[in-house]
Amino acid sequence: MTVKTDRELYIGGSEANYIYMNYGTKTFQTWWAYKLAGFPREAPVNRNMEVGTILEHEILDLYESVHGVKGKRGLSKVKGFARANTDYILGDKIIDVKASNLAFEWLLTGTIPIHYRRQLIHYCYVFGLFKASILAYQVDDSLLVNPFQELDKNKMFEIEVKITLDSLKEHEQRLNYLEKCREENKFPEVDGWKKYARFQK
Repeated sequence: MTVKTDRELYIGGSEANYIYMNYGTKTFQTWWAYKLAGFPREAPVNRNMEVGTILEHEILDLYESVHGVKGKRGLSKVKGFARANTDYILGDKIIDVKASNLAFEWLLTGTIPIHYRRQLIHYCYVFGLFKASILAYQVDDSLLVNPFQELDKNKMFEIEVKITLDSLKEHEQRLNYLEKCREENKFPEVDGWKKYARFQK
């Protein structure tokens, strides 16, 4: 669940995928225009997202009950241009909760959507951690209609996500470049972060 406080001033986890886009695309430039102007931009909301928000705490309650653990919920932190509002931190691992009709498929393939992985890289970068996972819950039509029913532990899966030093370094370089562009009130050049990273060495 993303906290919107000062959203326009930072790059949050749900926006992490933007920094990997081609900076010349209309999608990126529209998003970046809001960052330069400092205007808040409403995040899209659909039924799946609404249900995910409703279920988040219930899924975490179930996870803690099944595993006999107690983690920290809803921690926030800012690092430079980056802001992280986490779902759950257990020890030295960041866990992001996702309620999805694809949860079982993610478990079987051992893969998650790339934007979710980038979101976890973002959180690990801000918090200085190196372990992460997705806590996925399989959603069906009945749960979309009535998200207040009792959850089934057999539909909850934790999928480990490998976070490498290289991925964290690249994330930092991209963020540093975009922060410089914001300070100079300009649009970033395509692949400009690579040139900036070499210049910084």
